[in-house]
Amino acid sequence: QVLPSVLRLPPRARLLAITCSEGGDCCRPLAAQLPCSAFWPAGPSFKMAATEGKQSFVRRDKLQEMEADVQKKWAELKVFECDAPAEDCEKFMCTFPYPYMNGLLHIGHAYSLSKAMFAAHFNRLIGKKVLFPFGFHCTGMPIQAAANKLKREYETYGKPYPIFPPGRPVPKEVDGSIMIDDEGVTLTWKVPGSTGQKEIKAHHVYMRSGDADFKEIAVIPHPGPEVLSAQGGKLSAKAPVDSSPSIYKVRTELADGSFCPDGKESDEVSVDAPTKAAKGGAPTGKRVAKKILAKSGDAAFQWEILKAMNIKAEDMLPFTDPLYWLQYYPPLGIRDLQRFGTPVDFRRSFITTSENPYYDMFIRWQFRKLKASDKIGFGKRPTIFSEVDGQACMDHDRAEGEGVCPQEYTAIKIELLEVPEKMASLKGKKIFLLAATLRPETMPGQTNCWILPEGQYGCFQAQGDDVYVCSQKAARNMSFQELLEPWGKPVLLMTVAGKDLMGCKVKAPRSPYDAVHVLPLLTIKMDKGTGIVTSVPSDSPDDYAAFQDLLKPGKREHFGLKAEWIEPFAIIPIIDVEIDGEMRTVAAQYMCEKLGVQSQKDTVKLLEAHDVCYKLGFDKGIMSGGPLKGTPVKQAKFTFRTMMIEAGEAFIYSEPEKKVVGRSGDECVVAGIDQWYLKYGEETWKNQIKEHIHSSKFNTYNDRIKDAFDDAIDWLKEWACSRSFGLGTRVPWDEQFVIESLSDSTIYMAYYTIAHFLQGGVLDGSNGSPEGIKPEDMTDDVLDYVFLNGPFPSGSPIKKEVLEKMQREFRFWYPMDLRVSGKDLIQNHLTMSLYNHSCVWEKEPEMWPRSMFCNGWLLVNNEKMSKSKGNFFTLADIMDKYTADTVRLACANSGDTLEDANFEEAVANKTLLFMPVFLDSMAALVGGSDPCQEAPEDARFVDRWFANEMNRLVTVTRTHYEAMSYREALKTSFYEFTAAFDQYRDVCKAGQSLPNKSLVMRYLEWQMIILSPICPHFCEHGWGILGKTGSVLDSRFPTATKPVDNSIISQGLYMFDKVPHDFIKLLEKTAKLGAAKSATVYVAKTFPDWKVNVLSILRARHAKGQMPLMTLDTMKALEKEEGAKVQAQWKEIMAELMSDASLKPFGKHVGPFAAFKRDEAAVIGESALDATVPFDEESLLREHSEYLKDKLKLEVSVASAEAPVAPHHGDSAGTSQPGKPSVHFELDPSVKASGKK
Repeated sequence: QVLPSVLRLPPRARLLAITCSEGGDCCRPLAAQLPCSAFWPAGPSFKMAATEGKQSFVRRDKLQEMEADVQKKWAELKVFECDAPAEDCEKFMCTFPYPYMNGLLHIGHAYSLSKAMFAAHFNRLIGKKVLFPFGFHCTGMPIQAAANKLKREYETYGKPYPIFPPGRPVPKEVDGSIMIDDEGVTLTWKVPGSTGQKEIKAHHVYMRSGDADFKEIAVIPHPGPEVLSAQGGKLSAKAPVDSSPSIYKVRTELADGSFCPDGKESDEVSVDAPTKAAKGGAPTGKRVAKKILAKSGDAAFQWEILKAMNIKAEDMLPFTDPLYWLQYYPPLGIRDLQRFGTPVDFRRSFITTSENPYYDMFIRWQFRKLKASDKIGFGKRPTIFSEVDGQACMDHDRAEGEGVCPQEYTAIKIELLEVPEKMASLKGKKIFLLAATLRPETMPGQTNCWILPEGQYGCFQAQGDDVYVCSQKAARNMSFQELLEPWGKPVLLMTVAGKDLMGCKVKAPRSPYDAVHVLPLLTIKMDKGTGIVTSVPSDSPDDYAAFQDLLKPGKREHFGLKAEWIEPFAIIPIIDVEIDGEMRTVAAQYMCEKLGVQSQKDTVKLLEAHDVCYKLGFDKGIMSGGPLKGTPVKQAKFTFRTMMIEAGEAFIYSEPEKKVVGRSGDECVVAGIDQWYLKYGEETWKNQIKEHIHSSKFNTYNDRIKDAFDDAIDWLKEWACSRSFGLGTRVPWDEQFVIESLSDSTIYMAYYTIAHFLQGGVLDGSNGSPEGIKPEDMTDDVLDYVFLNGPFPSGSPIKKEVLEKMQREFRFWYPMDLRVSGKDLIQNHLTMSLYNHSCVWEKEPEMWPRSMFCNGWLLVNNEKMSKSKGNFFTLADIMDKYTADTVRLACANSGDTLEDANFEEAVANKTLLFMPVFLDSMAALVGGSDPCQEAPEDARFVDRWFANEMNRLVTVTRTHYEAMSYREALKTSFYEFTAAFDQYRDVCKAGQSLPNKSLVMRYLEWQMIILSPICPHFCEHGWGILGKTGSVLDSRFPTATKPVDNSIISQGLYMFDKVPHDFIKLLEKTAKLGAAKSATVYVAKTFPDWKVNVLSILRARHAKGQMPLMTLDTMKALEKEEGAKVQAQWKEIMAELMSDASLKPFGKHVGPFAAFKRDEAAVIGESALDATVPFDEESLLREHSEYLKDKLKLEVSVASAEAPVAPHHGDSAGTSQPGKPSVHFELDPSVKASGKK
């Protein structure tokens, strides 16, 4: 796919195209070996600029000043302000999810935002009215939580300069295991971020073993600031390890002898094995330790986060008020967006929450519409819940775990029949081990119960005399679901280790065995489920492997288990399922034996076996045992669960699928709480959305994005849309609740269309409406009229003409033509937006969004963004380092797919060095100091070639912009466009002639226009150099002056690339024979007869549709069936050629020649199969003999192959053929190429 474009470029420009091509990965190994400068036009002035740029910021500063001047021009012209015209015309409304205002915009925002910016600029160039509005999101918990957190920090650690504790000591790990050497364990901890403006003197490390008290084991002097910075603000120390579990902590001593508050304690470290002894008996080597229970890491203090945003300590005090954040960050967002050249109509900008009473009225109207359509319900629902905040913790309220939902388990009540001595105090009570399962229908297959020997289990008071044994984390979740009391505070009677329960006899409900035993399983995770697991070896490969391990005497002895706890319990078949064409009665055993699983340590094989057994078993399995024998497993699951619950043998409980941490720092649970919820997933509503995204009225630009929407629509279910507190709009009919942050962010794009009438560009609307509209004037009747084409609100105090203008604005701009976002919002915001649009505008599907474009994550310099790596930039930071346009260009170069994109600073830097040189060269061409000639545009071939290249590139660039393929658009609009001009000037200079002035002016004008969506400041400045009036942004995208001529493309490829490239290689080969004095180029008009015959056969096959024009590599890359078809066609062609008697004498040459012509035709078209070239080859070479002379550094003449100029030229002339001239070099054998005799 890259080849056609690359081959059109001169050799030095090819690398430029290769690095900017999505399809150019095959060229990456070559590119990786070359300096970055190899990918850029390499004129002398550019090389000089690169050298100077290493020591100076002059060029950057000059560009930044130029951008500031351009922005002033735009502001004066009000280029981005656009109102609905009186007459209908083409329009384009583009939006971007309003960013959350708890900080500055960063480069990740900029990357996704750039897609919307490029689209807005391009659609303006093709003559559409364009609206790109931008708001700022303040609803929800993040701001409230941050303000509360800072307030607590001040209360706890002092203000304005707190004294923070050091971080938790973290043992060094390798591959998940703590490494221990002869000196012990290596601890690392974070130095306090603030110490009340006191100097730090030293850090004291303490250790506690078993039940002993902490004792000091090391004192680490505080390093200098440079050393500390190089270590990322962290210190390390060696600490010994005892045989008993060890815990560590750090205290930081200040210069005045006082101490910071104590840091948090480390994980408890346990040593599994003693140090290996060397021959002399001394300890040696490394030991591996393990964590008994992993604790959470250090969370950054809010004070430190604000400091990292360059906010001074004395300026932080107001940030304890969440409303201050609304005043502080949105204006900074506008500042950065304007500097970035974002084409936003800021008259329509606003902030959310009830602090903006106009927006508040709009959200209330929206929710009343949803409720009136029965899309909102109320009741207890399992919801991710923050105990600290006392309310639901939805996606945007989370510091960790976005997209995580409640996972529903069936808790199996396994009765303890033998009470171990450690639990003697609980005798007389009914004790149940709670085992969480996702497959209750498999319970008739239980042979034992699994427990983690080192696990710590709580014994919790349940109803009556019942006691539930499970992990403390599971019990906490159950208490928030009223399964344990009191709410949120389960009563812990005692703690017991898993090893104390091993061997105990239990009653596993629905198992055919009267009693089974508790056995050890080391892969149990205490932070998932209850920490107790049912064992069904016939269905679960993991259970099967672990059970088989315990049948080995050595394993039993290791754990102290008795044979009678294991051997009498035969595996119980419960599910029949077809695997590998046969019905399997014990699927787990079959898959373990098939994959060669030797033990429970074969984790990779067990994972594969698990996936097969569970997927096929659930989808296609039939119950072969238990009361539901003969029932499909899919049906049996819920029926059997109901049976067990009704019998008191189980209950349902939920916990988060994965860890969720709220903005207030607490780990969230699942709670059953009263709440208002949106009925996403309701069948009729869901089907409306499905039909829309698969219709011709909706574009995702990428099938993978459409698939992601399908998954999200299937996944998204009832969504809690209310919270108890936080910033936002009150639920209009139940004002004790606040609407959560994703739920008030679904149709606000419609509000943009009228925001300037209401707020006049004031973010919170506090200055009132320029039209005299009060917030309370925005009644439901008014909003129905404006947005839903409802009856005119005759009693409204708003002027009739204003209402009509508002309605006109909405009706003109809506629907939204494009929504741009990162792919992470598909699962919530974007899908919710589709749902809400379809409800509010149920009678007008034409008002639903028309397209959504999503991109992947952004890497910076091929690494994830991280402050510790130095590659995290705010938008202001990266523009300070480079410029707005160079950052925009690097964003365009980063990629456009759902895969991770890569922002390369090297690209921004090279652009920064190139732009001033280009503008200086442009000024010289326009001003005449770099002269051009006045002449007809078609007088020379090189002029026709350059005009044709410009036509080709503007045409293909437009298709890339339309497809939102901005990396490709950058390649053709900038890299290839400048390379074509570079080639044009090169040919003219070699021929000792001047470029054509009208073509040069066209090139400069077109370059400014087609690159302006990506680099608008640069192009606006260039527009002024050209003497153009108005703004380049209001120009029109160029239209080709003539249809693209493929013949001229092939002639240019021939003359400016192929011929000089081939001749230079031949010249290099002759150098060892002597120095060349001159060159004679021979041109043949016809092929030899045998080649004419081959070409005739190929043309005939192509005419019949039996020879696709593609290379062998392209054939192999096709889908299996299509690839086999075209390869079979090529084999038939080769068979025909080999069977032709006239071709037999040339047998070894026939195949390579045919393949060469096929590949050539794949590049330049079927004309490559002609027996003659479609242009006057000899005339073309004669016209450009001076160009060849410049490239070869020799005198060059052109002659016909039929008439060699000298007898000894015969062999050289005879090797030429149409489209492939030969050359004869006259050599001086006494002089080598070096010039030496």
